[in-house]
Amino acid sequence: MHLLITRPARQRYVELAEDMAAVFRERAAEHDRTAAFPFRNIDELRAAGYLALTVPRELGGLGGTLADMAVAQERLAAGCASTALAVNMHLSMAGQMARAWRTTGDERARKTLTEIVEGRVILMGATAEPGHALVRTTGAKARKVDGGYLVTGDKTFGTGSAVMTHMTSMAEYREHPDGPHVLVFRIPADSPGVRVLEGTWNTSGLRATRSENIELRDVMVPEENVLTSYPVGSLDGSLLQTVWGWAMPTFAAVYLGVAVGAFETCVRDVRSRGWEDRPYVRAEIAACEELIETSRALVERTAGEVMGNGLWNALTIQQGMARAVLTKNVGTNNAVEIVDRVIRIIGTPALRPGSLYERAHRDVRAGTMHPYSNADACDLIAATTLGEETAPVHPPRLDRLAEPAPEAEAAVEAAVEAETKAGDTAVRPAAS
Repeated sequence: MHLLITRPARQRYVELAEDMAAVFRERAAEHDRTAAFPFRNIDELRAAGYLALTVPRELGGLGGTLADMAVAQERLAAGCASTALAVNMHLSMAGQMARAWRTTGDERARKTLTEIVEGRVILMGATAEPGHALVRTTGAKARKVDGGYLVTGDKTFGTGSAVMTHMTSMAEYREHPDGPHVLVFRIPADSPGVRVLEGTWNTSGLRATRSENIELRDVMVPEENVLTSYPVGSLDGSLLQTVWGWAMPTFAAVYLGVAVGAFETCVRDVRSRGWEDRPYVRAEIAACEELIETSRALVERTAGEVMGNGLWNALTIQQGMARAVLTKNVGTNNAVEIVDRVIRIIGTPALRPGSLYERAHRDVRAGTMHPYSNADACDLIAATTLGEETAPVHPPRLDRLAEPAPEAEAAVEAAVEAETKAGDTAVRPAAS
């Protein structure tokens, strides 16, 4: 395993992810070849407690923070990119919900988090649409009815749709008293009018995610299921605290993990070939190390700013968005460069269909298009640096979200150490 220096609790998350990745790695080629969703992997992650990684410990979860999730997801992605990306959607949303529960004590959030621990809930998002990648707008429409809204629209990139029990999506409500607003809502995946369009996902990379299109037709969204709303076309502060703040650093971690997995295999191959003293090989390996550690440092910093409220209090909303997006952009582009360097070291055997290297070569490239894409990221980062406003800002509903208390973190560390001494181990997957 590539060197990761972690505190005791985080080390446990990393080791759990590595244990799972070691098994998933043996299945990844077949899942990629057949473009079959890794149902067995998800079942084993659920049994191991990994799907409750970001659920507070007092509710039965593992108590991981955003930074903990990022390092664990990097390790999981080194085994199977498609599994890690599908799980990323769920863990991110669970973490956002956990923070909302800590801040407001919301009973519905507590209930859902408990159901995640029990293995009864898997979350995913269905927000992407052609022409609406930045979620400031949406083509889906909401019509007011008694008790809520009827929503109709078409969504793309439904990563995790094969196993979701609940989905988060959005629609435009034009008759809002303050002007057209985007409504963000969460509903059961089996709600009448929701249809996953199987067979619409046909790509060269991340084939096993089965990120199918999703159709919404007069789907009833109860008023209480609306999570937030904001004016159409605006940069929303609440989305920075949740969707963007959690997704950008962890997307970077997942794609980086794919590259790290290829790099670690490359290092083993270099040693087996006796190429350690070749100057070109040494230069490429050093360059890869620099790219890996640069990406990790940015992910760690941004995760700390999210959990510490600095991303929106010490910075403006646009500056915070640019910081989060920059982290994702650096991580995903560095991942592409790492894999390219690895292939240059290994040579033509790395391009054989079905090899780990060839799969990584395809998978990491999805990161450059995954919102925020390279083009959109560059526009936002440059405009922010130049002092230009990209869109009107809509402030978050709360200035500060609950931070993990030092005593709570200490309690997690103490509990983990006690469990380790007592020989407590998570459920491990069975090898294929």
